Amino acid sequence: MKSIIEIDGVSRTFGGKVVAVDNVQLHVAEGEFVTLLGPSGCGKTTLLRMLAGFEMPDSGSVRLDGKDVTFLPPYRRDVNMVFQDYALFPHLTAAKNVGFGLERQKLDRAEIGKRVESALQLVGLSAMADRMPHQLSGGQRQRVALARAIVRRPRVLLLDEPLSALDANLREAMQVELKHLHNKLGITFIMVTHDQTEALVMSDRIVVMHRGRIAQAGTPSDLYDRPASTYVASFVGTSNIVEGTIVSVADGIAFERQGLRLRCLPLPGFSPGQRALAAIRPERLRIVNAGAKEANVIACTVEERLFHGNSVRLRCRLASGEVFLCDRQLNASRDLGALPDAGQPVHFAADPDSIALFREDSR
Repeated sequence: MKSIIEIDGVSRTFGGKVVAVDNVQLHVAEGEFVTLLGPSGCGKTTLLRMLAGFEMPDSGSVRLDGKDVTFLPPYRRDVNMVFQDYALFPHLTAAKNVGFGLERQKLDRAEIGKRVESALQLVGLSAMADRMPHQLSGGQRQRVALARAIVRRPRVLLLDEPLSALDANLREAMQVELKHLHNKLGITFIMVTHDQTEALVMSDRIVVMHRGRIAQAGTPSDLYDRPASTYVASFVGTSNIVEGTIVSVADGIAFERQGLRLRCLPLPGFSPGQRALAAIRPERLRIVNAGAKEANVIACTVEERLFHGNSVRLRCRLASGEVFLCDRQLNASRDLGALPDAGQPVHFAADPDSIALFREDSR
């Protein structure tokens, strides 16, 4: 598939000391929905701003549709950006906000009206065209900002934490709407977020960033099921991380930690005596009886039960002292009463293929 964006060896340092982006290589295919995911300070927003032209790299290049745009100003790039705070003009109506950029381009008034009406219709705001920003809800203001960005028909739409100002229910609804809008337009979306759920729901591909570099890039299922490091395993979803030692590589890999012994699937590059880290997703654990004849039985003590409505998280502790989490879906209210309570022992089992193993230097 053709790459519309090519970021090659891009770096950016602030104040000569703070490395925000460090030699990033990333190609984005035309029509993809790519999310830059990571905590504050990981470099994702700086990278987005270099794509938009608001920041210039210290080294490396940025190409858009084969054209070098590394040092071009924003108005000379075929991209548009939706900001975190929407940046609407408070003295202009929704329609005037959407058409502002077209007026600056001095397009014919009839053409502007046609394109503004089409953009507002696309985001479901045709009836709100004459309202001022203060008369709109947070979700409606966000849609106006989207309409303003797409009305100029950019090749690439950049979204900087576009849903962060919305409440939880509206945020979830807008995730679906944004995905539908992407499918309708067929243009490339690149979004920045620190919200892993948002990234998993909306993206064709997720780029996890850590300390200015790409920790891993792949489809949501790739990152969740096959994380490349304990950092990715912990940031994309939740994982129990246990540090221990490889004791055998015959017939799979045997991993041990103060009485806890796990058997994992065979993997190259591990040898007896090597320090390693095992990661297990909380929802991949099964509750079993003490003394169960199953692989990878893990004994814990429940510290607390955390009720999440349709599920419960058991926060437990291993004999070695580490916290261990187990998530259980609730199919009926009686399921809650069947779970062990605080202070009670519990035994979990983990299938060998549900355990990810990492070298100690993969943190």
